[in-house]
Amino acid sequence: MPTRWTRLAWLSLFTTLNACVAVAIALGNAPLHDNPGGALGLGYLAVALPGHFLAFGALVSLLPLAVGLWPRSPRPLVASAVLLQGLWLCLLLVDAKVFALYRFHLNAMVLNMVFGGALQDQVALSWQSWLQSLGVLAAVAAAEGLLAWACWKLLPDRARRRPVLLAWAAGLLLMATGQVGTAYYDAVGERAVTGQWAYLPWAQPITAKRHMHRLGVRSAPQATLPDPRHSQLQYPLHPLRCQSHTRPNVLVVVLESLRHDALDADTMPATWALARQSERFDQHYSSGNATRYGLFGLLYGLPGGYWPSMLSEQRGSILFDVLQQQGYALHLYGSAPLYSPEFDRTVFAQVREQLHTAPSSLPVAARDRHIVDALRADIRGTGERPWFGMVFLDSTHAPYHLPPDYPALATPMADSVNFLAFDDDHDPTPERNRYRTAVHYADALVGELLATLRDSGQADNTIVLVTGDHAEEFNDLGLNYWGHNGNFSDYQMQVPFVLHWPDRAPAAHAGASSHEDWVPTLMRYGLGCENPLADFSTGQDLFDAGRPARPLLVESWSQRGIRQGDRTFVFDKFGNATTLDAHYLPLAGQPPDPAAVRTAWKALTHFRKQ
Repeated sequence: MPTRWTRLAWLSLFTTLNACVAVAIALGNAPLHDNPGGALGLGYLAVALPGHFLAFGALVSLLPLAVGLWPRSPRPLVASAVLLQGLWLCLLLVDAKVFALYRFHLNAMVLNMVFGGALQDQVALSWQSWLQSLGVLAAVAAAEGLLAWACWKLLPDRARRRPVLLAWAAGLLLMATGQVGTAYYDAVGERAVTGQWAYLPWAQPITAKRHMHRLGVRSAPQATLPDPRHSQLQYPLHPLRCQSHTRPNVLVVVLESLRHDALDADTMPATWALARQSERFDQHYSSGNATRYGLFGLLYGLPGGYWPSMLSEQRGSILFDVLQQQGYALHLYGSAPLYSPEFDRTVFAQVREQLHTAPSSLPVAARDRHIVDALRADIRGTGERPWFGMVFLDSTHAPYHLPPDYPALATPMADSVNFLAFDDDHDPTPERNRYRTAVHYADALVGELLATLRDSGQADNTIVLVTGDHAEEFNDLGLNYWGHNGNFSDYQMQVPFVLHWPDRAPAAHAGASSHEDWVPTLMRYGLGCENPLADFSTGQDLFDAGRPARPLLVESWSQRGIRQGDRTFVFDKFGNATTLDAHYLPLAGQPPDPAAVRTAWKALTHFRKQ
């Protein structure tokens, strides 16, 4: 009868060989001929890929042990390991095929689309395809059974503890080596390595840039972007043709966590005055309920689902390519560091050396003051050169930062925010008043920027946008949601969008609009780009009164959603889809609208090589 160590030795060998099969599946379907990494990238992949699949395989194999399958007879252990490893490899086969076609890996939304029938009009499998799939399942099951038998034959009757422990130590070392390499090359910004992340299914790369910086490991300046021929993306679809004869200045002001109803004469008097002279989009939605996806959509004109690809290839927004080509000076300021989330390697990748952040030693409200003062100085000293300026203000982020002795806009106002006190019975009035006061303070800084534009004589030639990265909820739904990144309701997604465009008449637009619409509108009318918008964006022309209503694809850290009118279709990380009404209550028996899901699918795959 096999001893405990013999059974563990068998499980270790079986897991290792299955990890090798997993590597072969991934490499067999990965377009390595397009790999941009060269020898360094492929060397990293040679270490990271086995370690990655060994980690997943070990988790799968340890499941039988976790439920106590350690009897004297090895049969339950073998049967469960064969079943689980077989299912794991079948999932990898499906993922590899999806990646070969679309250059992204299976996720909850894609699984639901494929297996839930939402894509049945686009992905209709014939009976031959189903028969072939069953054949693959049978073949995998048979192969796993033979592999399990072969592993027993390769092992001695009684395995010793030392070789088993050494084998596990070697496996852990391989996994750790890949992760340490990931953290190091991420810190130095080595695209040859970070570009390999796309080949690792469900990868969660460990990044430790701050700690690496403390050890003296820093990113080297990189002036060029990856060769587009080696990209997983075809972005843009065609070369841009842009020539602006007016070259207006552009000022973008983004306030953290800015609710749509914060825009009023009392809370935001400076922006409200600007709105009365500008175009106001009253049904405007962010592209995500977190900063990462809100700014991504705003500055790329793309849904947040493209974030992993842009990050792995370190491809910045094409907006900044055009601005640089047209000779714009760039003045880019963040109150908080712009490398967490990794905006320095996504949105601003090609202009990262021109990013400026306030000193971290300053309180948050003082940081906002610091960057506004710096941008005001830049505006006054621009001369004849056109410029693009951006400030991202952070005072409005919880716990809602204020300068000392700043007067309350309304009372009672919380002196601090105790997140542990939030529940269904908590009265949000004190915290909401503190939030409104923080918005009032940030708006005063916006007013100073606008005054500098006027005083410098540049107001008549400057496009001004004031908006939020996402909104902020104070249990408005009565469902115990607070802050953001919790749901895709209006209270976390709808933001002010005030757009002042020289020579355009003031107007209030009632139709729904999205952060994805800003870049295509600016590129068309401000920078003179003649391409169809679909060449570089999934957004629409904000000035097109006849733009059709469309579902909005929205993103969060743990969910993906599709907003369609007063319905929201939410896909969680387990692949479950829920249809919610305007009050964010589930509508039983109502699956996601297939047409809306198809539209979202097209948006997610529009710029991916196929």
